[in-house]
Amino acid sequence: MNIHVNLTGDVAKTIEEMIYRGRAASKSEAIRLAVLEYRQKLEESNKQEKNGWLALAEKSLDKVWNNKKDDEVWSKY
Repeated sequence: MNIHVNLTGDVAKTIEEMIYRGRAASKSEAIRLAVLEYRQKLEESNKQEKNGWLALAEKSLDKVWNNKKDDEVWSKY
């Protein structure tokens, strides 16, 4: 994919800083690195969200399957 974009302000300053500090060799590489870092953080966020939902599901299932009151009712039969 090829794109042409005019970057100004903080974005341009950040790209120049990435090059100055040696994090990137060119403006294109700085943008590529930023996009890849964004993707990595997004994947981490999705993983944390998924783990949160799984923990909630496990807790809910635990309440259903390990319910002593329910066990007492069924043990009458």
